[in-house]
Amino acid sequence: MIGTWPPPDPNLRSRRRLEMPSRPAKPIRETVGADSAAHLREPRNWLAGVALPRLGSRSEIANTHRQLLDLRPTIPLFAAIGALIWAGVTLWHVPLTASIQGAWLAAGGVLTTLFAVFGLREAQPKAGEVADTARGLVTLSAAAGLLWSTLPVISDIPFALVLSISMLVLGIVALSPMPLAAMAYMVAFAVTLVTRLDGFASSAAAVVVLSGALTLYLAGRRTLIERAEGSMRDLGEQRVRRLCATFETCGSGWFWETDIDGRITYISPSFGAAHGTTNELLIGRPLGDIISLEVEDPDEAATSLRTLEFHLQGKLPFHDVVIPVLFPLGIQWWSLAGTPIYSQHGHFEGFTGIGGDLTDVRRSEDRAMRLARFDPLTGLANRITIRETLETALLSHGGVVPQRCALLLLDLDRFKSVNDTLGHPVGDKLLEQVADRLGTLVGADGRVGRLGGDEFAVVVRDAETLAGLSAFAQRIIDYLSAPYTVDGHRIIIGASVGIAIGPDNGHSVDALMRNADLALYAAKSDGRGKHRFYEGGMHRNAETRRQIENDLRGALVSNGLSLNFQPIVETASETLVGFEALVRWHHPRHGEISPASFIPIAEETGLIDGIGEWVLRNACMVAAKWPEHIGIAVNLSPIQVTNPELPTLVINALAQAGLAPERLELEITESVFLEENPATRATLQRLGAIGVRLTLDDFGTGYSGFSYLTKAPFKKIKIDRSFVSGAAERGGQKAAIVKAIVALADSLGMITTAEGVETHDDLDIIRRIGCTQVQGFIFGKAVPWAEAGILARSEAPIAPNGMKSNRPRRIAMLRRATILHNDRRRSARLRNTSDTGAMFEARWLPRPGDRVTTFVEGQQPRSGMVRWVEEDRFGIHYDEQVIAADVENHERAA
Repeated sequence: MIGTWPPPDPNLRSRRRLEMPSRPAKPIRETVGADSAAHLREPRNWLAGVALPRLGSRSEIANTHRQLLDLRPTIPLFAAIGALIWAGVTLWHVPLTASIQGAWLAAGGVLTTLFAVFGLREAQPKAGEVADTARGLVTLSAAAGLLWSTLPVISDIPFALVLSISMLVLGIVALSPMPLAAMAYMVAFAVTLVTRLDGFASSAAAVVVLSGALTLYLAGRRTLIERAEGSMRDLGEQRVRRLCATFETCGSGWFWETDIDGRITYISPSFGAAHGTTNELLIGRPLGDIISLEVEDPDEAATSLRTLEFHLQGKLPFHDVVIPVLFPLGIQWWSLAGTPIYSQHGHFEGFTGIGGDLTDVRRSEDRAMRLARFDPLTGLANRITIRETLETALLSHGGVVPQRCALLLLDLDRFKSVNDTLGHPVGDKLLEQVADRLGTLVGADGRVGRLGGDEFAVVVRDAETLAGLSAFAQRIIDYLSAPYTVDGHRIIIGASVGIAIGPDNGHSVDALMRNADLALYAAKSDGRGKHRFYEGGMHRNAETRRQIENDLRGALVSNGLSLNFQPIVETASETLVGFEALVRWHHPRHGEISPASFIPIAEETGLIDGIGEWVLRNACMVAAKWPEHIGIAVNLSPIQVTNPELPTLVINALAQAGLAPERLELEITESVFLEENPATRATLQRLGAIGVRLTLDDFGTGYSGFSYLTKAPFKKIKIDRSFVSGAAERGGQKAAIVKAIVALADSLGMITTAEGVETHDDLDIIRRIGCTQVQGFIFGKAVPWAEAGILARSEAPIAPNGMKSNRPRRIAMLRRATILHNDRRRSARLRNTSDTGAMFEARWLPRPGDRVTTFVEGQQPRSGMVRWVEEDRFGIHYDEQVIAADVENHERAA
């Protein structure tokens, strides 16, 4: 099987290991440089070639000179013998020292001495002086030949001619390694013989000497060239062997060879140990069989196999062919280069080449690629990869029956408070758990990515129906909203989802990303924990939101905000016990803007801290002017509670206003306890220690759990209006819920406040149940500080003023709705409905008397008139009556 170990039966394969084959001269010359001895064959290089060929470096010149010429004592010995003989001749002619013969003899002694000295120097030349010494030697040799040839003429020694001929022979022998020097020596002899001797003898001697000189030069030069070529060949082969040995032993690569059948016949000895195997497992195997297809990208391995087989079968050289090989240590990547081998007769004998280990390089490249395409914290796809996936999904929908894809953008609710209170390490671990949940839930239905921070994305390639996408998004929200445990902390977060469908909501990646982001913002604006599909009007809403944010910043700086105060009345005596401070914003162009519209924006943009501090200080300043038995309640955003400086801000506000701590009531919602944060609990304990009263607001509407009541020193529970409004209706369960909450509060020694009381029937049932305090329209709406001061200083009870329950029965429900108002479609939520009308909640507010048309999920469009507008709610009286019981039955059946 390809790429598996061990190989098939070893008896069927050749186990021979080949030694490194000898290389021809041409590759060696190509390895070490040009053929240096060729310089000797060129006439213009004869003089320089006498000493040695031209090589690359000075050290090589000196070493080769000594190896090729092998001078050793030859020239110095010849020069020394000549100097001694000449000295003897000079002593023989001592009386002639003053004559011309004496001067010549003296000059000859000096010349032979210089020759001896130069010969010693020539025996050990320096790298940069070889050519100069060779030329100098030729010159001195010519001078020496001229000197010795004149000995029979100037001397009357009987053996002068014998000595001269002897020195001729000795000079030829001594200078034979340097043909040109020997030739110069002999030519000088011949010239002297021709000029000094008479007759046929001189001519014959000259011809003999010149012929011998030429013969000696040619023979010596040929010998020199052969020795130079042999020496350079040996030097090149030694260098190649040294380089090959270093290459094989240093671990950077290896050599390999195959036979004509493509079977491996040789591989470097160090290969097996470096790869956790033995060379015997490779010898005899076809080179292509070692490629493993069991890799992450089998297509790449198959391409490598085809490329290698193409070159091997075509007997073509190749390089940089990367192949995966399975070893006991795991998959490794090789880079192979090879060239075909041919015999002297042109027969193909196989391939030879080198290989290198690219495993570490590939792993580094894979890590770099992963860092570039995947999130390092969660391992999910990053923004770049998600964009590529989405682009591919868009391009794949161009068939005859195009199918839609979808992009879901997710944002974690309340994640920032986790980072702020528990630290970023805990936040990072929480993100890892979120990624695991998303990966498990989405699976093969899509691709999950992290875009940054706490924002995730899911690409669904096949979005068949809106209902299916809606159910899928809700599963994501529910799954991510389940509690987490990180480093002993129990954490509860939520998720909001925005959905854009391609190509319906955009034909490009940028368009889908932008529209999904707008849908995500709409989902968060709906109260979070929701999912929204992109709608065309979201662009306008986004621009409106941006404008509101800018204007809100200006209002905070220029005191554009104001406070209204809604009475809180004791149920039994109907006397005033306090007010709740409610922030209001009168926009110079848009009029009154509901807190439900700008408070979420303030929380998202970080303005809530400044607004909260402003509300706290001004509420305390106003309350300080009221009688001492009148208290003031201030709402705290969950973001404010996570601020460890909150107790200090409260102390400063009380001190600046001169208000007693027990007169200040801080209302906190259950969402503060979604993260089990010791720091938040410590902040609440510090607030309780100051003496202010803590109230658990909107009890039962959030993530309900009685354990919240024990996590802070609460003095009061506020029952949300959703349980109070309509409590007197027959057959309803609201009264029972209110009764249970009041009983719980009484057992814990807490007082209760019912908010949203609007009718006398509801007030009666609340009073009978035993609720301590009441807050609602029946005792008054929120009023400016001046009117609140008049009420605070009045000692008379406040008479309830509201409707009896003679209006049609209202059915409470929460449904998403669209309202056509002034030719514009606006988003809203249906809170309750009756036979004649309905109450809606929205961030925008119509005016009483406006005509509208409502579109509610599961109901037919209905037209009517706006009858009343209060805070973030308004009531509509329909033109035609609808049996509310039928609507209720339809809802139950659905």
